[in-house]
Amino acid sequence: HKVVTFGGFKVMFLLVMQLPWLHRACATSSIVNMRRVTHPTVRETLAGRALLPCVFTLQASSTGQPPHILWTLLRQPAGAPRGPVEQTVLSARGDVIKVNKAFIGRVRMPGYTANPLNATMEIHGLRTNDSGTYHCQVVMGNNYERDVVPLVVSGVVFHYQAPSTRYALSFADAQRACQDNLAQIATPVQLWAAYYDGFASCAAGWLEDQTVRYSVQLPELGCYGHKEYSAGVRNYGKRDPNELFDVYCYARELDGEVFHTSVPGRLSLSSASDRCVSLGGQLATVGQLYLAWKAGLDSCAPGWLSDGSVRYPVTWPRPDCGGDRPGIRTITPTSAPDNTTALYDAYCYRDTTLDTILQQLPRQRQISATCLLGNVKKTSSISKIYTSLWKPWSYLAGSSNADSPGTDSPSLATEQTTTNRGCTFVYGYRMCSSVIHSISQ
Repeated sequence: HKVVTFGGFKVMFLLVMQLPWLHRACATSSIVNMRRVTHPTVRETLAGRALLPCVFTLQASSTGQPPHILWTLLRQPAGAPRGPVEQTVLSARGDVIKVNKAFIGRVRMPGYTANPLNATMEIHGLRTNDSGTYHCQVVMGNNYERDVVPLVVSGVVFHYQAPSTRYALSFADAQRACQDNLAQIATPVQLWAAYYDGFASCAAGWLEDQTVRYSVQLPELGCYGHKEYSAGVRNYGKRDPNELFDVYCYARELDGEVFHTSVPGRLSLSSASDRCVSLGGQLATVGQLYLAWKAGLDSCAPGWLSDGSVRYPVTWPRPDCGGDRPGIRTITPTSAPDNTTALYDAYCYRDTTLDTILQQLPRQRQISATCLLGNVKKTSSISKIYTSLWKPWSYLAGSSNADSPGTDSPSLATEQTTTNRGCTFVYGYRMCSSVIHSISQ
């Protein structure tokens, strides 16, 4: 075989292969031509749509038979330690197209009718369990082509309630709660996508269209709507924005890392926050913990989060680890009389974007990107990287105005002297949220 790279694609050609069984089956030829193409990873968000390319270049069969197209998915089941499993998504031969039940109504080959050589497949209403490696196999006579297209579906829907009590959020409060956890209020389509991934929560929560809904997998007593005895998403309809419910939030993507930390004697909420800052980060939000859990974070140790709640992620369910299903476990407020002085571990978030930028800068620029004690002067020498650095610095320093609308960042066009305030230590550097400082050239 031979591997050739062109146009960003890796192509493996297995030019000629002698197959005894084929020789017996085909009296005229024992040669099979094979072509394999690996495409770049396709990345899309939950409830969105993805286009998986597969345009083959095989010659028409001398018998006039249409090509046989087979799309399969190889994926690792969530929460299962066993190896990956493969399932058929779609098969087509001429006008006959068969679709796996799990994909009915969600997949199509938009260019196939006009051009039978175009097997590109579109999937809409994306779910987390649609992630995996897709194989497009095309057979035409003795010619064979196999395209490989990895797909990653990002984003997670999670239920959120006020740390103090259940059903305490108006519609406006619900929107703010999601934003405070670096997420946004979920849409009905996103909640349905999460439902098909197995998400269930017997708690009525706000959605982006001001309706109140919740997802039910196994109807049971005590879960409103149980008399319907059917799974699905219950809908209370559009509600008065002043009514109080929980909320369903959607977190899109994790830009940094979430990690567990502990000290002897455990941590109060304030000491947990200080601990995370000392490690170059800050307390993780609920949304960040859910994204990290989705990426595989697993721990049986309850820890503080930025909203004052105590939770822990379980990827591999086991005895004495909060139940028999994967998910985020929450220590209820009633079990912690004083929810700020109780002692737990902590889950921190660290923005790895800052590490990458600092590693790429020359040493002189790294020094120029740190704060020195006393009065120092801003210069325009790093104006080109100011935009990309301003947000993570403000975020790490805990500035609440880093992302707020209408908040202007300091201008670098005019030099001015400022004092060293609003700084925090990050990996030995003293980073500032309000200014960018430079050693005089």
